[in-house]
Amino acid sequence: MVIFSTGARVSALFASSFVALGVQLPFFPVLLAHRGLSDTEIAMLVATPMILRVTTVSTLGAIADRVGDRRKVLVAFAGAALVGCLLLGPAQGFWQLLGATIAMALFWNGMLPVTDALATSVARRGAGVYGQMRLWGSIAFVVGNLAGGWLVGLNGGAVVYPLLLASFVLQFVVMPLAPGGGAPAEAPQERPPIWAGLAELVRDRRLMTILAGAALVQSSHAMLYGFASLYWGSIGFSGGEIGAMWAVAVVGEVILFALADRAILRMGARGLLLVGGVGAVARWCLFPFVGGSGLGWTMLQLLHAASFAATHLGTMHVVTQAAGDRRAATVQGLTVTVTGLAMATSTLASGRLYAAFGGTGFLGMAVAAGIGTLVLVAALGLRRDAT
Repeated sequence: MVIFSTGARVSALFASSFVALGVQLPFFPVLLAHRGLSDTEIAMLVATPMILRVTTVSTLGAIADRVGDRRKVLVAFAGAALVGCLLLGPAQGFWQLLGATIAMALFWNGMLPVTDALATSVARRGAGVYGQMRLWGSIAFVVGNLAGGWLVGLNGGAVVYPLLLASFVLQFVVMPLAPGGGAPAEAPQERPPIWAGLAELVRDRRLMTILAGAALVQSSHAMLYGFASLYWGSIGFSGGEIGAMWAVAVVGEVILFALADRAILRMGARGLLLVGGVGAVARWCLFPFVGGSGLGWTMLQLLHAASFAATHLGTMHVVTQAAGDRRAATVQGLTVTVTGLAMATSTLASGRLYAAFGGTGFLGMAVAAGIGTLVLVAALGLRRDAT
């Protein structure tokens, strides 16, 4: 007997994964510092999951499509990630921590693309709305941030590993709730090489152009993620006010995800992608000039609903239409790879821009978003009926 609806179960998958991410992303450096690593060593270990994301996720997605049953894949990936997290517990010194980090991150990186593939398949069957399932990931991420920050403030860096381990255990426990099945597995004698589906998608010039344009828009958030808190602090905002501004951005994101079905119906993927691109350009153009206005920053942070959420929803709709169920995880992995490459490049550029220009450097992110929007305009004009 099924106790929870299919949509609720997929929502739980997103929530459990994003709780873990909400702990790992901000507090993993705190854990490494507590273990005695230098700043350079911490930077290298923090970069390791990003490097793995770019280099391995496309293959993990293709493997998931080859297996067919995405519930089995998610349980296996979550189990492997949990083993890696267990290895992190006793690890000391750079090389032990590097090995444990690789073991933890390798298959964990593959979980979100597979979950996205499962969610888009559920949405295609009418058993759920993608945005309304995905919004629980955003909420859970904030919960992980807030709970982690509160506990680290009370107990210091020693509490980070127990929190991380608990979140990975939760993730592993929840994964069996995933709806069974997924991409239809091919008969052994009919199975093409794992790379065949990926190569087929890469040869789709329109798809790759849209992914590149969307990746440029998303990568324009690199300076926000890396330097917005520093910038807000430099113009006089307190830690509590900075936290509130991050929360406002998530509120905007959640609102659009909650209205995803209406947004897709009224605007389509083309409209969402263009709203996302234009919203990003406007956001970064205004960023250096808002000053100390709390209302101004509230309105600007609500634009996260456009610059991030609309771009994400539009991209998900495009890739779903391009790949169907059989290649859903492969195309999700490809999306992560393309976006990761753009984000890594933009992160490096944002460091230089912020060092040279401070808050004015956000105008450079407007340029990246503007180029991405122009790429999307060109690509979306090729076949108007497809989106």
